[in-house]
Amino acid sequence: MQQHIVLVGLSGSGKTTVAPLIAQSLGRRCVDTDTDIVVKAQRPIADIFAREGEAAFRALETQALAAALEQQSLVIATGGGIVESSANRELLRANAFVVWLHARTPSLVERLQAMTDRPLLGDNPEDALQKMAARRTPLYADLADLIITTDDQSPQQIADEVVRTYSMRQQRSASAGVQVSTPGGSYAVLAGPGLLDSLPQHLHQLGLRGRAWLISDTTVMALHGDRVQQLLRDHGHTVEAYSIPTGEQYKTLDTVRGAYDWLLRAGVERGDVVLALGGGVVGDLAGFVAATVLRGIAVIQLPTTVLATVDSALGGKTGVDHAVGKNLIGAFHQPRLVLADTNLLATLPSPERAAGWAEAIKHGVIGDAALFADLRQSAADVLALEEPITGELLQRAAAYKARVVSGDEREQGTRILLNYGHTIGHAVETESAYTLRHGECVAIGMMAAGAIAQRLGLFSSAALAEQQAVLELFGLPTRLSESIDIEQVMTRIGSDKKVRAKRVRWVLPTEIGAATIRDDVPLDLVMDVLSDLR
Repeated sequence: MQQHIVLVGLSGSGKTTVAPLIAQSLGRRCVDTDTDIVVKAQRPIADIFAREGEAAFRALETQALAAALEQQSLVIATGGGIVESSANRELLRANAFVVWLHARTPSLVERLQAMTDRPLLGDNPEDALQKMAARRTPLYADLADLIITTDDQSPQQIADEVVRTYSMRQQRSASAGVQVSTPGGSYAVLAGPGLLDSLPQHLHQLGLRGRAWLISDTTVMALHGDRVQQLLRDHGHTVEAYSIPTGEQYKTLDTVRGAYDWLLRAGVERGDVVLALGGGVVGDLAGFVAATVLRGIAVIQLPTTVLATVDSALGGKTGVDHAVGKNLIGAFHQPRLVLADTNLLATLPSPERAAGWAEAIKHGVIGDAALFADLRQSAADVLALEEPITGELLQRAAAYKARVVSGDEREQGTRILLNYGHTIGHAVETESAYTLRHGECVAIGMMAAGAIAQRLGLFSSAALAEQQAVLELFGLPTRLSESIDIEQVMTRIGSDKKVRAKRVRWVLPTEIGAATIRDDVPLDLVMDVLSDLR
């Protein structure tokens, strides 16, 4: 979640006036802690001071601040004395981008002349403000991420400066990205708007100066292929382009052979790089081509879908489908970089975007309860590609997978948890002849696995209902179509990659944010669950 922006400073520094302007610019809600206290207490601040004293007011202030910080990405105007509480300072330090609005005492006195609800100023505001400044200035300075002197600036100028500085900080944070570190290679995962333009710079930094071989599908190539090629040529790179047919049904060895023919006949060399521009199918197939041609050349993943950004482009799993099942032929081949320009997601059809979020929800269920809660709260916004929340949640979902992959590159341990929902999901996807989207099948698989866990006493009915509610918020299916042959699904489960010694290894949730692995699930229980999911 992005940081809150919190304005601190003495009374009269402009916090209450500037905060709404910042909020409007960033598309956020604005909260004023003093206003919240008045509303909750149903009496003016001066009355609280007079009847109960400053200590009682400070306690109410801490409650108001904590309640605001529990919400999502606010702009918060605070009372001037909020920094005098050590508890408040810790809350701000941990949760906020703190802006200290500073003004000289004469300016403050002039602004406060018409205000009556300032009980600490007394009959001599100038003297009171000077004493407050002496006490609070070190505290403001210690907390502040940004200091703005407000005497000679308009509220809009101040707000613009806050937005500019905060946005630059966020961009620097995003540019650092997520790091994946495995024995097969370490690389950055970068996600954010406009990042595609930085591709030539990254190629240079990675020492990839050979030819670039752009692989995409016919749909994405038509949308973005010319831009990528021109971008690279403008920076002195030689680039060739190849399109594969669009659709999971073309994720086969036959399509791989066509790519091999193109590369080898055009003289691909070991120092070259494959650029995988597209969704999961393109990333898996182009990654497999890069892993195997000339015994392996570099690949950079340029995901253009939600699914690829949070899941398939990360981790180095590459491969193609077989008639027996999905992704049964492949290799581990880590990319040199994952670069996701979230602006490209706007070209996705809405159902495709929704399907991609299934993998992010999965990450929340198996290991990141906070991510799950924020996805639930922000479903409408991310489906509409509202920023900054969309890029933020994509980065967090990718970060979870990066942590898992870094600890278990080849799925010898905890990485199998990432297959939650996939044992049945892959079987359903194959049985549907890929007419159902991958994320839709994962959603169905998550409901099946959750129901299995619930019947085994591992997962509560309330948690299962919560999972279903979030999937449905994203428009994802939670039931199995009558057109899917359950007997065939059961057969395909037996050929899943996760089968060991003829025993299916099931990833089952134990609560939102935790999961376990079991290989003792009775097949008749699985059949019953699938029947009930119709």
